[in-house]
Amino acid sequence: MPPPRKSFIFLTYKYLTSSLVLLSIFSICFLSCIENKRRDSIAKIVEEWTGKEIQFPEGLTCIPIGKDTTCIDLHNDNYKILLYVDSLGCTSCRLNLTGWKKIMNESDSAFIRKPEFVFIFQPKMKDEKEVQNIFKSNGFSHSVFIDKENETDKINKFPTNTEFQCFLLDKDNKVIMVGNPSQYTVIWALYKKVINERETKALMKKGNWFYSFSETANQLPDLNLIRKEAIKKTSLI
Repeated sequence: MPPPRKSFIFLTYKYLTSSLVLLSIFSICFLSCIENKRRDSIAKIVEEWTGKEIQFPEGLTCIPIGKDTTCIDLHNDNYKILLYVDSLGCTSCRLNLTGWKKIMNESDSAFIRKPEFVFIFQPKMKDEKEVQNIFKSNGFSHSVFIDKENETDKINKFPTNTEFQCFLLDKDNKVIMVGNPSQYTVIWALYKKVINERETKALMKKGNWFYSFSETANQLPDLNLIRKEAIKKTSLI
């Protein structure tokens, strides 16, 4: 005699439930494995690039975009935030100019000494107007560098992952951190913390500054106060 239909349905349901549970466990383990590999890959990139000096080739074309915009000296002694964008993919999508505008506006008051923002592009078909139009259409005023022959990447051999083609550079153009602050607020917070802590220590060493900050509490002194004192001290020299 065949088993009752209810028993058959129950057994089928039980089998499917068990299969789904096993599938879920397998998926979690698989995703965890992928996440671990990604974490290892990121750690490897950061370790490889930290401390590496970025080389800027001669002959980069600087284009000032917007009113009262001047070209940046790539070899000055200021901190720099470098973004490299190659010709692959959607340039305007990858740029995230809204995020960069927010960051740059905030940087006017977020630092003891404002870092330089360096944008280097290798435009599609060597078309410089493409980059200019992207900036102008977004109301973005800043100088940009055009690298027609992609010399910057040839010299430095940047990571192929576009997430890691943005760097915080020290005064000698050596990499301090890797990551795009316009995409991740936590990276922007770290950029600000690192630059301000280094600038504060440098000021204290140079001019017998009596300001201090708690490294454990990550508290910085009043930036406006330091700026005023720096200006006052400079005017007396």
